[in-house]
Order: sequence, then structure tokens, then C-alpha cells
Amino acid sequence: MSRTARTVLICAVVVHALFLGSLVHPSHFLNPLFPEGTHNLGQGSDFFAFYQAGRYVLEGRDIYQRPMDDAARVVPYGYFYRYLPLFAATVGVALNAIPPWVAYWLWVAFMEAVLLACLVATRRMVLDDGLFALLASMWLFYTPFYMEQYMGQLTFPMAALVFLMALGYARGRLGTFDWSWIASVLLKHLTILYVPILLKLKRYRAIAIATGLLALATVPYIALRPAGVGAFRHDNFDLSLYPYPGNFGVLALLMVLKARLFPIASEIGLFVGPLRLTITRALVLATMAVPTLASLWITFRRKPFDFLESLGLWTMLYFFVFREVWEYHYVLLLPLFVLYYARTRAPILWVIYALAAAPTLFVLYDVPVASPEVEWTAVEHILNHAFKVVPLVWLFVWTAGGRLRSHSKRRERRTGSGLAVVL
Repeated sequence: MSRTARTVLICAVVVHALFLGSLVHPSHFLNPLFPEGTHNLGQGSDFFAFYQAGRYVLEGRDIYQRPMDDAARVVPYGYFYRYLPLFAATVGVALNAIPPWVAYWLWVAFMEAVLLACLVATRRMVLDDGLFALLASMWLFYTPFYMEQYMGQLTFPMAALVFLMALGYARGRLGTFDWSWIASVLLKHLTILYVPILLKLKRYRAIAIATGLLALATVPYIALRPAGVGAFRHDNFDLSLYPYPGNFGVLALLMVLKARLFPIASEIGLFVGPLRLTITRALVLATMAVPTLASLWITFRRKPFDFLESLGLWTMLYFFVFREVWEYHYVLLLPLFVLYYARTRAPILWVIYALAAAPTLFVLYDVPVASPEVEWTAVEHILNHAFKVVPLVWLFVWTAGGRLRSHSKRRERRTGSGLAVVL
């Protein structure tokens, strides 16, 4: 192992220890770096939503009601539950066997265990000690992971399943590939975006199983409590695109640019049949459609098919098409950075990774009001939302432009042999 690799790994371990220290320290000294660390209900806000939803299942009540409107809630506070009923009816119910705060800290420990499992899998994936040190550092340095733990979210376990899914494909273990994807969809339905990849690979059975399990876990609940459907639909598919300070999706940045640079874009438009197509709506449609069409074309038309390339594009598509993208959602990029660098050793990936892994400059322009964005200048508002989007778009364009495969071919020519992991 080179001295550089060893130094990077030591620094990564120290940074990760700071994450844990900030979690347990009453001041949460890292929180001012993050919008959600400063403007939220409190530590474990999302986790307590899962816990309270589990209690509602036990009490036979609607899991989609707002905990903060319920004086009889068992958690100190909590955001609303916005996922499919399965997680509430299984993990949420099981968590209610212990007190809320104990359950939260067990969840933090569980995510550390998942991270350790990813490190072990990475160690088995590569033989070179220096390379492993760099890849392990990618797992450990990543600041969105801190917010994932602070809020008590589900995204990192889902990202770990995506990593397992990729390794299963690389090693020809298609059963592992199928069930990792099915489990990720049941855990948090964002990976439904991978269906085009499964269609390309003709994994029809996996799609059928996932569809059947989702139906079994969802339809009975809807039939018994149809009133909850409206809240679920609103929380997940409402078309309003308000760019909260912690919303780091491409659509949020688009709305900020519109509001700050071209506020009349929503007033200028024309009728297409019965629908009025404004400039704002046209830009939103283009923002969603262009990366979607690019991902479809590359997956089904570009030859030869490159699994990791398609996995990267469909993972990143989430950040283009969903209206609310929080900072912890960026842990979805972690498996991509690790797998991309393991395959290519492309130095540019470290530049993109550093931008994605670093906290935004939020601490420089935060103000202690409920909606700090109303106090920001146009530059501060745009900078806040662009900070995470820039590395995302850069990585998407890098992948869609074929740079992953070109760097892979260059690497193979340099080493004179195939890659240790065929992804």
C-alpha cells in the first residue's frame, strides 16, 4: 500500500469518527453544515416517522396521518410516513418492541453494520491493498451518509442492496442480482427505475415477483383504508416544485433559476390542445425527458450493452425526475463511485466524488428563520441548490458520453488483461 493511499484511508477513518461524534454529542457540531441539520424537527425525524407508522399499524390506524397533528403519538416528533405500507407493517412494527430513542440508536448501529458489510464486500472485490484503501475511503468520507444517520433514513441500506446487485451481476450470480433488486424495491421503491435494465437482461421473473409482492403488501391496505391513498399520492406525486433549502434535485435548481432569473416563465406559454404549456412546464418536461430518453437509448441501443453504465444512468435519473431530493439521497451515488473507480482508476472521478461528498456552503449563508431562502441573494440561492447538482450532472454526462467504457478499455490495454471484476 502506498503512503498516499494509507494517508487517505487514515483521514477517512478520522472523518467518519467525526460523523459518529457529532451524532452522539448534544451540540451535533457538524449540523450547521447541512440544511437538514439546522432546519428540521430534530435528530431522528425521519426514523420516528417509521416508528410511529409501525405504532399506527398496531393500533389499526391510518399510517399516513401526520404524527405532529397527533397528541397521542409515541415519538417525541416525526415527519409524515410517505412509503408503501410494507415497511411500516414489518420493520416499523418490530421497532415498537423497544422505546423510540433506543430503536433510533439501534438503527444507527445497523447502518454502521451495513457500511462495514460494504467495506468487506469491497475488500473481496479487489485484491490490491492500495486500491482497497482508496475505495474504502470513498465509503467513509461521504458526508451525505452523516445526514442519512442523523435523520434515520432508509436510503443507504437501499444503496447497499444496489451494490450487492451489481456484484451479483459481475459474478454471474443472477439469483443474488434478482433478489437484491427485489429487496431494494420493497424497502424503498426508488429502484423501480431499474426496470428497463431488468427488461434488457430479460429478468422477467424478478419483475413479476417484485410486482406480485408489492401488490400483496399494498392492495389489501388500500382496500381497507382508501383514505390514506390521497395522502400517499400527495406526498409522493404532487406536482408542486417548491425548492426548499435542503432540496438538491435538478428540478429544484430549475425552479430557483426560474424564480431568480426569469420569474415570468410561468406566465408565458401556449395551448397544446386543452393544456396550457408554459415555459416553466416545457423546461420541467425537458429536464425529465432528456436524461430519460438518453438512458433508454444507451440501455437498449448502444452496443455492446454495458451493465454498469446503465446502472449509473438509471440511478442518477432519480435526481432529475423526482421533485424532492434531500442531501442524504446522494448516498445512492456511493456504489457508483466505488464501482466506477474500481473499474477505471480514472482520476477525474475523485474530482467529481469530492464535490458530491463535500457539504455545501450552506453554513456561510444560513439565517435563523424558518425559510432561510427568503433572505438569500440570488447568488446564494442558486449556489445552494447547484452545489450538489453540478457533480451529479457532470457524472451523468461523463457516463452517457461513453467515458466509463473508454476509460475501461484504456485500463485493459494498459494492464494487458481483463478486469478483475467484469462490470
